[in-house]
Amino acid sequence: MSKDEQHPFIQERLDSLHEIDNKLVSILAHTSSALSNITQLNKNITDDNQKRQLQREFSKDIENFYNDLRYATVNLNKEICILDSRISKTGDGGITILPVNIAKKATFAGEEKLKTQIDRLDKLLENQDVYMNSD
Repeated sequence: MSKDEQHPFIQERLDSLHEIDNKLVSILAHTSSALSNITQLNKNITDDNQKRQLQREFSKDIENFYNDLRYATVNLNKEICILDSRISKTGDGGITILPVNIAKKATFAGEEKLKTQIDRLDKLLENQDVYMNSD
């Protein structure tokens, strides 16, 4: 296998994700076209033929929008399932997908925020005790 050549499993995943990406871009194009058509319909068009044509185009855009959305949703879910089933399993010529470990960064910021919030709560509780004891 050359340096530029991908393992077949990886190439299949990339091709599938590329097709899903194309469908998502297509969804945006259908949305833009549908919005353009509905804007034209709201401009008080007097020609009935033009109005019917815009309505047909709008309906077609909406239908294509939902078809592409369905395709992208179903196939993205399939890709997630395929990758999930491959985590930490060796097969197909030794390709193993390891789980991703995400290292926390700037944990001190969260600790500082927590300390600040606890200090505020302590002060509020001290003030509440003063009010409760004064009764």
